[in-house]
Amino acid sequence: MPGTPVKAALLCAALCSAAFAEDVAAVCDAGWARMMQTRWFEPTGLVYGREPARVRSSAGAVGGLFRWKEGAGYGAGMSDCALVCGTALAGLADRESALRDGSTRDVAAKVARGVLNLAKLHGFRGFVARGICPDDCRTICALSSRDQLTHWLHGLWRYSRSPAADPALVAEWRSLVADVARRIEETATEERGWNFGQADGAPDPRGICTMWGPDVLPHEAARLPMVYAAAFMATGDGHWRDLYERCIDEALDRTLEIEGPGRAGFLKKMPNYALCQAAASLELIRALETNPARLEKIDAAMRAFAAIAAARAKAALGKPDAKQYGMCWDGELALAMLMAPEDARPEWLPRFVEESVRREPLDTASTCRAAHMLAACWRMRLAAGLRAAP
Repeated sequence: MPGTPVKAALLCAALCSAAFAEDVAAVCDAGWARMMQTRWFEPTGLVYGREPARVRSSAGAVGGLFRWKEGAGYGAGMSDCALVCGTALAGLADRESALRDGSTRDVAAKVARGVLNLAKLHGFRGFVARGICPDDCRTICALSSRDQLTHWLHGLWRYSRSPAADPALVAEWRSLVADVARRIEETATEERGWNFGQADGAPDPRGICTMWGPDVLPHEAARLPMVYAAAFMATGDGHWRDLYERCIDEALDRTLEIEGPGRAGFLKKMPNYALCQAAASLELIRALETNPARLEKIDAAMRAFAAIAAARAKAALGKPDAKQYGMCWDGELALAMLMAPEDARPEWLPRFVEESVRREPLDTASTCRAAHMLAACWRMRLAAGLRAAP
């Protein structure tokens, strides 16, 4: 794109002049190290939202499952392990891609093992759980979501392609992602409202496991082809490529409706984490595509979501007390821009990332925030070309 080299140079200059490369990275690394020290539980491999001893127990569960209920949540401390650990894993993959010194491999393997366990320890084949009760290393909430699935896929895909990857864990990823795709194929059907349901096949009471159909919004439309693209890239099985081909063109057209007459209404239903998840699904799909027309649509969609993120981020620039809605709103906005094509990243993005990192001390922050700041920091370094020589 015209102007891209200039913009990349501006990004790199801003990064270096802000002392971002070392100082901010050290803050983010320390924040995640604290989570590994205090919230990682070796038997499950998961980093929880609180200390493992305070995470929901399996008491009262039936058949290895407890049910989501209004007001009761998905399990204290384990409601978003797939989302949070998947985000952190992508960040760790980027860290090793930037440093290429082997310093990330051990911690990345620990996190990857936990993310894989979300589709393994509970025994419901092909189901990606939110988290696993640490007291029995088996019990899960019966209800997951397409959001959890998205970060599970994206984090493991990024890990599998990085120099941090352990070949044994990548082999396990190839097997488990095929199981996940098979379950989606069998359950997310028109007869079931395109919803993959709960772990035991019970209906989804919230509609958050819907992968396709008339109720899916532009930021959600690429989730189904994302599943099949990931399975094909991992296994080489043409069956998954065929399923991808059946839905990708409609998915991209529906994604680009974000630029259409319904935009204002869509934006009201699009919190900051939705922008990040849309970018993650499109980034994975883009790695498979070779069709120029599709690539153009993917890039247009990623630019559209990045532009929304940029508008929201710019409103917070220079305002240390700014707050918006999201799980880690500023990290989500940063990642939505950083996953987009280079020309979609504003030159003030390094400043926004640094302000985000410093907005709240990471030694007292949530696991979710530590994960997003880690991921944003190291993707920022890659975006600016700050990496060690191969």
